[in-house]
Amino acid sequence: MGGIKEELASQFRSLSVATAISMSVVFSIFAGVITGYYLDKWLFDGRTHWLTLICLALGIAGGVKNFIALSRRFADKSDQVEGRGQPGISSKDHQHDVKGNVSRRSK
Repeated sequence: MGGIKEELASQFRSLSVATAISMSVVFSIFAGVITGYYLDKWLFDGRTHWLTLICLALGIAGGVKNFIALSRRFADKSDQVEGRGQPGISSKDHQHDVKGNVSRRSK
């Protein structure tokens, strides 16, 4: 049985993962827009916004890449913590209860 402290720690861990992923996406897009804006200002004296749009698209692509990479990394870590990533233990050997907690099935 998990205590309140363990449940709270699990909730904060999930919150920190979600925050890390979302901030990575936001900062990638922000960096793309700022880079494009200053390149437009430097190269074309701010007359066009093509580099801003191109760098925005690159920032969005980078954000999506970071989202996928971080999601996979944190999913792999959570699988290992729950025992699903250990050799010799298949996911069929685990049973999920209503809250999503994982317990090992008895054979």
